[in-house]
Order: sequence, then structure tokens, then C-alpha cells
Amino acid sequence: TGVKIITGLYILKLLQNKPAYGNKMAEEIKKRTQNLIMPNPNALYPLLRKMEEDGYITGQWDNPGTHSKRVYTITETGSSLVPVLQERVKERLVERERRIAILREDLQLY
Repeated sequence: TGVKIITGLYILKLLQNKPAYGNKMAEEIKKRTQNLIMPNPNALYPLLRKMEEDGYITGQWDNPGTHSKRVYTITETGSSLVPVLQERVKERLVERERRIAILREDLQLY
């Protein structure tokens, strides 16, 4: 879905800066999007697992004995996916902006 692609892009872009754990990434996404995207742990952690299975990120337990936080790092494959996802997200946003412009014009909402 669109939100999953955008969230995935945010995850990869955050991890390009430094490794992070899931809750930290969720907080950062909420902050950066001014609460437009508020990743739910029930959706975020399966997405992180899928991204790890697909080789876009790797995860390591910060304390292997307790499994308290899994810290993720972007892979080369993940880095190469960033421009692809950016283009997909851009296309989706342009299309939504086009639709909004039609409604604004038709409803005279300037």
C-alpha cells in the first residue's frame, strides 16, 4: 500500500543516517511528518521483518540475552532501493496533487 511504501522509504532514509531501533524510527517518522504518518507497532515490526528478509536492512539485538531492542542498519541493497522508492512515492504524490487540484478547481476552493 501507499503508506507502507512511504514508511519503508522513511525507514531506509533514516537508516542512511545511522542505525536505529523500531520505536525510535516510529518517533522520528511521526515528528518529521508532523503526525501525518504515525507508524503502528503492529504494522511497523512486520514491515521491518519483511525488509530484513528481503535484504534491505539487517538487525542485531542490542542485548542478545534479553532481546530488548533490535537495532537496524541499511544494506547496500537497501541503499540502492532508496531512489526507486523515491520515484514511486513522487509519482503517487504528483497523482494525488493532480486529483486535489481538480477538486479545488471544480469546487472553487482557492
